[in-house]
Amino acid sequence: MSSLIVRALKIIQTEKYEVFSFFLEAKDILQIADISRVQRDKEGKLVGLQRNEVKQHVNEITKYLDTDNVLFPNAITLAINEEIHFTKIRGPKIDSDRYSTAGTLEIPIMDNGFKPAWIVDGQQRALALSKCNKPKLPIPITAFVAKDLEVQREQFIRINKTKPLPKGLIDELLPTVTSILPADLSTRLIPSRITEVLNFEPKSPFYGLIKKTSTEDDERFSPIITHNSIIDILKTSIRNYTGCLYPYVDPDGHDTDYESMLSILYIYWGAVKKVFPEAWAIPPAQSRLMHGVGMHAMGGLMDLIMRNINPKDIKSEHRIVKELEKIKPFCHWTEGRWEEIDLEWNELQNISAHKRILARHIIKVYDDINRKSF
Repeated sequence: MSSLIVRALKIIQTEKYEVFSFFLEAKDILQIADISRVQRDKEGKLVGLQRNEVKQHVNEITKYLDTDNVLFPNAITLAINEEIHFTKIRGPKIDSDRYSTAGTLEIPIMDNGFKPAWIVDGQQRALALSKCNKPKLPIPITAFVAKDLEVQREQFIRINKTKPLPKGLIDELLPTVTSILPADLSTRLIPSRITEVLNFEPKSPFYGLIKKTSTEDDERFSPIITHNSIIDILKTSIRNYTGCLYPYVDPDGHDTDYESMLSILYIYWGAVKKVFPEAWAIPPAQSRLMHGVGMHAMGGLMDLIMRNINPKDIKSEHRIVKELEKIKPFCHWTEGRWEEIDLEWNELQNISAHKRILARHIIKVYDDINRKSF
């Protein structure tokens, strides 16, 4: 085992966390830090936290770094383990500086290839720096000591939530974080947790069908439904007092009844799968039911139907199937034309106008049929 020793400042922001500020040569960053791609292990457990490499972005940064007189003040943020060793430099402290301590930071480099740090922010920059023609370019580094992956993920979400980061990746990481989140993220937490179960629970009608960053290259899954399509259905039902999931949500998040919400979703969407087998689990280009516009419309119908059905009733699935069969003759998910809204089946797009038109049409058809039956 060898070590990389650098001059550093140690900052104590809180009693719980240590933060270090130092410089590394461009070539040394990936020598001590790994890029942890978000993916699933054999048991389906989420591991890692980073999105995939954006080659065009990396190439653009590399091209800039290869020019003359480069200015690169952007710090790379690392989560680093406790195996580092900081040695304070002797000498008087500056009275006005109450927070930082100067010293040397010793970072171990293992012979087995294990790296003591993970990149939390700056993976594209780190990749570009490893490829540029300036291997000795000094790069500012901010590192915090993190004992567990949850802390790393929490910081990753907070740092990247204001950047053009895929919402699907943030939603996938949210269920693994237990600390207090910003308001805009906390509203996505419950839908994210539910979506996680819907996609990875074998008894779910959505099992393996929801697109996730962690399963993009996983041969075990054949995802076809966009992550945001499911999130939007859940958010609408949870936030609207007429939504079928609304009664089960605790605004403070402490007593939210996930079990009941999942029961409703399993039963309803299981019935949708049974009533429309020819349109289920095939790509959106071949079935608009699997498209965002179809998911939105059937999500709206879910709130209407499930308000009057007890998911714990053993006859509930049979009742839902009967309700959905009422509208089946009027649906054109894989062929035909929606005459009442003047659109061919494959003309429907995942845009606000089409989502609104189709949702209203399906609910109107359902209501008209029920009125005539009285």
